[in-house]
Amino acid sequence: MHKKSPIKIWRKFNNRYRLLGNQCKKCHRKFYPPVKLCEKCQSSDFNDYEFAPKGKLITWSKVYACPKGYESFVPYIIGIIELEEGERITSQIVDIDESELTYGLELVPIFRKIYQNGTAGIIHYGLKFRKI
Repeated sequence: MHKKSPIKIWRKFNNRYRLLGNQCKKCHRKFYPPVKLCEKCQSSDFNDYEFAPKGKLITWSKVYACPKGYESFVPYIIGIIELEEGERITSQIVDIDESELTYGLELVPIFRKIYQNGTAGIIHYGLKFRKI
């Protein structure tokens, strides 16, 4: 349902197109994607925070059975990336051969197609990661 709602899509543009999260004003903990309540101090007072566009690969897996809408990418590699600030995110890894993947591999975000609503629907873009 959310894939077809323009309002829900537009709300996520800053997070989908940039590594924009938030930082708690009270305890300074950083979050990506942004949250409304700090899990450490329970504060709801935040500043926007843009994460550095660099991270390292923690773990990865090759996906052969994908969710609906991602069939054109199969097989693809998905990984957990630790950003320089310590926050961990899950993202697709692109432009790399599986044999090149190693723990600690340095990655940068790249703007790519995420999915498309049907054959003639809206194309949604966002961040994926590639080797430096």
